Amino acid sequence: MSTEKENSLNLTWHDTAWIPVLNPGNILDYFSERSNPFYDRQCNNELIKMQRLSQDQLANMTGIEYVLLHVQEPILYIIRKQYRQSPTQVVPQTDYYIIAGVVHQAPDLCTFVNSRL
Repeated sequence: MSTEKENSLNLTWHDTAWIPVLNPGNILDYFSERSNPFYDRQCNNELIKMQRLSQDQLANMTGIEYVLLHVQEPILYIIRKQYRQSPTQVVPQTDYYIIAGVVHQAPDLCTFVNSRL
C-alpha cells in the first residue's frame, strides 16, 4: 500500500460551524467545503455549482462526481466519489463516511483484508 493512501486513511476533516445543521439536503455542500482535503475541485459537482445548474445534470456528464450513497440520520452519511462514463454507467472510486460531522475515507477492500492478515 502506498504512503499516500495510508495518509488519506488516517486523515479526517470537519467544520464545527456546519455540524449542528447537517442533513441529507446539505451534506454534499458540507463535503464540498474548500478546506476539505477529500474533495476534488475539478469534479462535475463543482462545475454544476459554478454554472448554477440542477444536480440532475450530473447524469449527462462524464468524469468525477460525488453522490450521497447512504443516510442514517442524524449521525451517518456515506458519500461516494465515482467516475461517470455514461448516463447509466459509473465506476466507484472511493467512499467517505461522515460520522457526527467528521469526514473519514473508507478503506478499500484490499486495505481492509490486508489489515486483518
